[in-house]
Amino acid sequence: MLKERKDASGEWTGPQGTILFRPEELAEVIASPSADSEGDVDRAALVGTSAPFENQRFVLKRGKTLIGRREDNDIILPDDSVSAQHAWVLHDEGRYRVINMLSTNGTFINDAKAHDGPLQDGDRVRFGRAEFVFRTGAAQGGTKPRPRGTPAWVWVAAVAVLGLAAAALTLL
Repeated sequence: MLKERKDASGEWTGPQGTILFRPEELAEVIASPSADSEGDVDRAALVGTSAPFENQRFVLKRGKTLIGRREDNDIILPDDSVSAQHAWVLHDEGRYRVINMLSTNGTFINDAKAHDGPLQDGDRVRFGRAEFVFRTGAAQGGTKPRPRGTPAWVWVAAVAVLGLAAAALTLL
């Protein structure tokens, strides 16, 4: 029969020093194996915006990053809304794109369902219910975040209305 014991630091351990986690710690431990530390801010990453991934930074590989629930993915998202092999993020010549891998709950970029779509700094990316913000990172020569102000079509419409008003005034 195997016995549990405390190690020198006072932590409960199992056989051969295996650390035993309390249930409330387990979700955090499972969610973090592929999350990188804050120190690697120069690389492109997905930054979690939904629980349990909130504020976690998942650094993307150059080339292909596999995302899913299974342990053989590069980014492991232990959430039941995420498929075993959910999506890829591809990096090619400074550009990033996400490709859905026929997941059950889909991949979304800025709330639009995407099978294969480009990513830009600040885009919101969702795999099932797990939501992230895409950041290009300083080393990638990342683009500035897109302005969230007035859309371009509003400015075009305003110029068109002013042009029509000016034309009407010249006819008077």
